[in-house]
Amino acid sequence: MSTSRTTDRSPLPDRLIGLAAGIGAWILWSGVVLTGTGLIVVNNALVGAAIAFFAAYAAGWPDGGRLPSIAAPALVVLLGLWVVAAPFVIEVTIDRIRWSNVIAGALVALLAAGSIAGGRQSTKSATAGA
Repeated sequence: MSTSRTTDRSPLPDRLIGLAAGIGAWILWSGVVLTGTGLIVVNNALVGAAIAFFAAYAAGWPDGGRLPSIAAPALVVLLGLWVVAAPFVIEVTIDRIRWSNVIAGALVALLAAGSIAGGRQSTKSATAGA
């Protein structure tokens, strides 16, 4: 029988950032799958790979590993916001890619921000209970 302690960290922040990694993989391939053309395909491939990498890193090493624990999720938030802005900055004319970027980027930013907030909250509750 397992007992729960207040120092146990909630798995929710790790799951949120892990889901952001999966959406990053979608962003990576979305330019090809949605038959995009031009700079947005390269942008999505590079930024999607970075999102998938840093989000998976944050999920795999919740304590931060070699980076501060907030660095990787914060970078994922910024990259998600760039994914939202990129179709407008690059002036993409294909609606399906524009909307894919807006929706996927917003989800990534929200999930990573939720992971940061959830991680900070579980840290506060763990220190308050100790």
